[in-house]
Amino acid sequence: MKKIAITGGIGSGKSYVCDYILSKGYPVFNSDHRAKELMVSDKKLKDSIESLLGIESYLIDEHRGLQLNNEFISSRIFTRSELKIQLEQLVHPAVRKDFEHWALAQKSNLVFQESALILATEYYQHFDAIVLISAPLEMRIERILQRDGLDRYSVLARINAQPDFESLLGRVTHLIDNSEKSSLEDQVDALISDLLDHSE
Repeated sequence: MKKIAITGGIGSGKSYVCDYILSKGYPVFNSDHRAKELMVSDKKLKDSIESLLGIESYLIDEHRGLQLNNEFISSRIFTRSELKIQLEQLVHPAVRKDFEHWALAQKSNLVFQESALILATEYYQHFDAIVLISAPLEMRIERILQRDGLDRYSVLARINAQPDFESLLGRVTHLIDNSEKSSLEDQVDALISDLLDHSE
């Protein structure tokens, strides 16, 4: 089994690429979605988050279920970078462990993990291939503006909070250009073919 990381900045098209990979029959682990689930379902992780940020990190919904108080968490870590780093140090190991268990349960010879932060950590070395989805900055901004309804300032703040992917290209094994100059689907098909050709 080969483990492949799919990464890229917000608005680059990671989700579209991963949906296409899923449509081809290959399993994809969404790190962001799974992290949010684990922050609620993993009691040890939940207790650690409450100790770090406060019990206000969680809310009880109308069905008496527990959910993340995303607005509160964002407000706590937005202006305090040390809290953001500490939160990531709690969440990331839990997600990595969960991914490894998930990967072992898959029957495919290729498994994919979607993560915007994979290149910014040494964990990238645990993958057989790292795929970066890239797109011009203005194109990414327009996509996010249309998709999320944010103002330009907020979009740029989100982009600037992510890793500098250009400085991390040395860790990338495959590049997919989502500037709409060439078919995204054709590029993903070529990627899968290449990964299969070099699989053990």
